[in-house]
Amino acid sequence: MFRQQAKRAMTTRGQKACLVIDHLVEALAGDPSSSLRRAIILTDIDAHIGTTQTEIMQRLDINKSAMNREIEWLFNYGCIRMQDSKKDARAKKLEVCGYSKRALDNALDYFPNAHKDLQKFLNLYIKVLKQERPTLRDARIIATLYDKGKVQKSDVMENLYSGPASTDNRAYKKLVEDGVIEDD
Repeated sequence: MFRQQAKRAMTTRGQKACLVIDHLVEALAGDPSSSLRRAIILTDIDAHIGTTQTEIMQRLDINKSAMNREIEWLFNYGCIRMQDSKKDARAKKLEVCGYSKRALDNALDYFPNAHKDLQKFLNLYIKVLKQERPTLRDARIIATLYDKGKVQKSDVMENLYSGPASTDNRAYKKLVEDGVIEDD
């Protein structure tokens, strides 16, 4: 409880958004190209420990093929574990585990209503980004601009993740082309 209050008090809203997104990148195997939808699914699994894919699909209104791809990715990267259901042999109970659980818990520390508020936060970025598949990298660009105000593109790029500069530039350019951000 004290840790949550200290985190909230020591940062601005923009800094909090950046930190939350950074924790989510960490929770998703350090992959800033992970979609915001994948982060929402991970959050939902953590909020409903022992849930099944079918239950997630119903709660989040995601089709079966997309859900299968996301669950397979989360499992292959060690973000979740699966256990056979005692009620239904076809169903698998899902649970967030390991490094993903620790990083997700750190992200949740910034929200008073934890999972529900984190999902609202991610859905807000989905609406703002107006893209078919917005990523955590895209959200981080927006959060950085919100935090720092009007800055040079190079300042934004410095605050992104250690990956190919071409990927970061492509993401930034796409946001400009879509009219989400302006570039001088």
